Amino acid sequence: MEISETIKFRDICLILNRIAKTDNKDKKGRIVKQYYESFCKHRERFREEQKMKPDEPETGRSSFYCILRCLIPNADMARSPYGLKIHTLGRVYIKVLQLGSESKEAEILEARRFSGIHGDYADKVFRILKPRCSNESSKLTLKEVHDMLDTVANENILNTEKVLIHLFQVASAEEQMWFVRLLLKSMHLGIADQRIFAILHPQAKDVYQACSNLAKLCCCLADNKFGTTNGESGDGPAQLVAAIIPFEHIRPQLCEIFPGNITSLMASDVLYMETKMDGERFQLHYKDNVFKYISRNGVDYTESFGSSYEQENKLTSKLQHLLPIGMETIILDGEMMVWDGDEKKFREKTENTDVKHLKADRNWQPCFVVYDLLYWNGQSLLGIPYIQRMHKLRNLLREEEGVLQIMKSEKISNPEDFRRMFQVALDNRQEGVVLKKQNAIYRPGCRNGGGWFKVKADYIDGLTTEFDLLVIGGFYNRARTFVESFLLGVLKYASSESYEVYSVGKVSNVTQQRVVLNNTLKSHWHLLSEEQPPMWYHYRPKSAEGRPDVWIEPRNSVVLQIKATDLNPSGAFYLNLALHFPRIQAWRNDKSWTECLTLEEYNQLKQNARGGIKKIVKRQISLEDFIGDRVKRRKLTPAEKRKMGLQSYEKRFDPQSVDKISDLLKGFSVCILSAALSRGFTPEYLKTLVVQNGGTIVENPLPNKSSCIVVAGDLNYRVQTLSKAQKYDIVSMDWLIRSCRKQTIAIKPLDMVSTTQEVKEQFAICFDKYGDSFKDFVSSRELKRICDAMCMDEVPELDDKDLHELEELIYPVKNLNFYRNTWSNFYTIEPDSARAQLHYQWHGGNVVDDRSLDSESGVNNLSKISYVFINLQQFDKTDFLQWLRERFTSSLLSNLQIVNINWILESHKARMLLDIKEFTWHDFD
Repeated sequence: MEISETIKFRDICLILNRIAKTDNKDKKGRIVKQYYESFCKHRERFREEQKMKPDEPETGRSSFYCILRCLIPNADMARSPYGLKIHTLGRVYIKVLQLGSESKEAEILEARRFSGIHGDYADKVFRILKPRCSNESSKLTLKEVHDMLDTVANENILNTEKVLIHLFQVASAEEQMWFVRLLLKSMHLGIADQRIFAILHPQAKDVYQACSNLAKLCCCLADNKFGTTNGESGDGPAQLVAAIIPFEHIRPQLCEIFPGNITSLMASDVLYMETKMDGERFQLHYKDNVFKYISRNGVDYTESFGSSYEQENKLTSKLQHLLPIGMETIILDGEMMVWDGDEKKFREKTENTDVKHLKADRNWQPCFVVYDLLYWNGQSLLGIPYIQRMHKLRNLLREEEGVLQIMKSEKISNPEDFRRMFQVALDNRQEGVVLKKQNAIYRPGCRNGGGWFKVKADYIDGLTTEFDLLVIGGFYNRARTFVESFLLGVLKYASSESYEVYSVGKVSNVTQQRVVLNNTLKSHWHLLSEEQPPMWYHYRPKSAEGRPDVWIEPRNSVVLQIKATDLNPSGAFYLNLALHFPRIQAWRNDKSWTECLTLEEYNQLKQNARGGIKKIVKRQISLEDFIGDRVKRRKLTPAEKRKMGLQSYEKRFDPQSVDKISDLLKGFSVCILSAALSRGFTPEYLKTLVVQNGGTIVENPLPNKSSCIVVAGDLNYRVQTLSKAQKYDIVSMDWLIRSCRKQTIAIKPLDMVSTTQEVKEQFAICFDKYGDSFKDFVSSRELKRICDAMCMDEVPELDDKDLHELEELIYPVKNLNFYRNTWSNFYTIEPDSARAQLHYQWHGGNVVDDRSLDSESGVNNLSKISYVFINLQQFDKTDFLQWLRERFTSSLLSNLQIVNINWILESHKARMLLDIKEFTWHDFD
């Protein structure tokens, strides 16, 4: 018997509810601690009842494991992935609840655009289950629930349906809600995994980092048997030497970013430098003649590389003569690379390679590059220094090119040595280098404080090329509420009407200006699913990574300054060499869209004299690059952000760099008061327009000078102040853009932001108060603009009679509202009558239905009726006459006309009102 059989799932749900509904994090922690203490007491009683000896080691039967995997299910690596997406789970629930596929509830459950970031899907399920599920709290044990979760983990949709149907029959809606959260591994408790580990034991997190095994951790908790600290003390997790064994995932140690000062780093310990490989991190485990390959995230890929020497054409079959004789157990940490047997070199991840699934048509094979030795013949080596582990590793393994290689490390004697070796790494097109302290012990899952440091060229200011790239597309988040990354491109520009764009990379929108960027571009996006881009838009439509959700016209886009490690081959973007690890440095709102990187410039960057890839390093490394401390980025205050934004916004404009294309504004001086950044128009863009069209830029309005045009976009403080003074005629930014595009100057009242009294009087001669010209015809677009600008308070309300007179004036020959001011009732509403009723109302008629007749004003409504429409194709005279007498009094009947619905249908078809006499029914006898 297991302890999970003595615990009810409903009790776990109660505890989870308490944690989730508590706002204070400290109180959440106290609830977890109190429950853990009460569980420990329950465990003691359970072991006594099961006649287990006090010193009997914990095997998992009575441990906290069954509870802990409910608190932090995302950390439980023992159970296979469920393979369930939210919309897949929703479809199962739609079937379980027997909902209509078009119902609102089905739409909520399927939730194709739902993202866990924006809410709790299980809560939505609960709201739909609550009115449909009358079950009280169930008697399900925790073991039964875990068994059901194991069944779902088999990735059989039929198993999932059976489990959910059974759960719906026996469990309450709240229990089902928590079951869904367990399935999605998203508990929404508001307490971090690390905090729960710390509550259980100070070293609990370190044990989990070492082995990623919650069951083993809980056994250690029960027996209070933790590994001892071994090796260097100080910052970082304790080294739990006894915690690791073969076939259990060990979280790999990671590198922290180089702190910036090589001198102080060398003073702390002797350093060794290794090449930073661009492959996939893997661990190789061996025990009992079985091999296992485990990825960085704990996924078993043994099938791809072979579990034994006997598996032909697998990596393992080539290792027999390379691994040591007498090997009983071993754990190696390293990088799985793709080896090109023809060119005798490593291929990079970006070259459309997947080392786990290599195709047989190429002479490519997996090669395991070993970084570290973690375990050897029953002994954990985590606690011994790096230099000793590497010495033992070199004595144990033999190397073979393209199969098994040991990472070469070089000792750094002085800063100049490091500068020289790093320069060689950059010249050899390597991603970067790794520095390791010789006394550093192996710290599973540790990044900072572990003694490993990564150095890349783009970490050094001014060393790599910065790309000014155009945003040409966007990728939505899962909820499709926000563009979370951008498709970047370069421009091939001939003129403002002739250009092409080419995709070169994708970058995450994680800047401080991410919201402003989204709002700026939001109105200009075109959905790719609804509108395909033009021929000049070059991207990879068959690549999921390079196919955006939305695209944008370049003239409406923005330029981003991008920093990247280098250029690498990629099949996701149109140009075969794409940005590697790009990130946004700045939004260049001082640049117009035509000032982005051109295709020619990009091609010059990516090629060297031999036609190969050229690194984007602009200069040689100097020693000064490595002797200054890296300054931690300080969070800017709102005032500093505004000042920084203002400096970028008001960057000095150079008119000499702009070519003139017309004399439209010749003789005019133009003052740009403001632009409209939210719409993508910068002051520099407007100033460029002015200079291109022969105008002169001035910084301040020139009073009493008719040749000075004052332009405003956003209504900022300066614009509002000048408008109140009414000393200047200020035109809108849209007028300037429209005038330059059409190459005509014609100002109307609606183009004005602020108008002086003198100009108002001049406008009054030619325009009414709404801006409509007395003598010029207006287009439909201009009429809409005039109507949109009207104040609704000034528009008089018209009754039916006024509307009829207005329509007769507007349409003296063919007024289609020919049923205006008439009221009717339809005897039946079968399909033909329903269609006739729609046509009748479309042409201005009013219908009195049975509902309005039954209301308090029913008598008044009845008296308004002048027509009763009937369908002679489906008509019973006796029933109709009886209905007519019951509904209408004799005085009302005298005013009624009984008309065939064909009058409406034929009039609609003829687009004119036909003679009613041909359709009137008189057979009352």
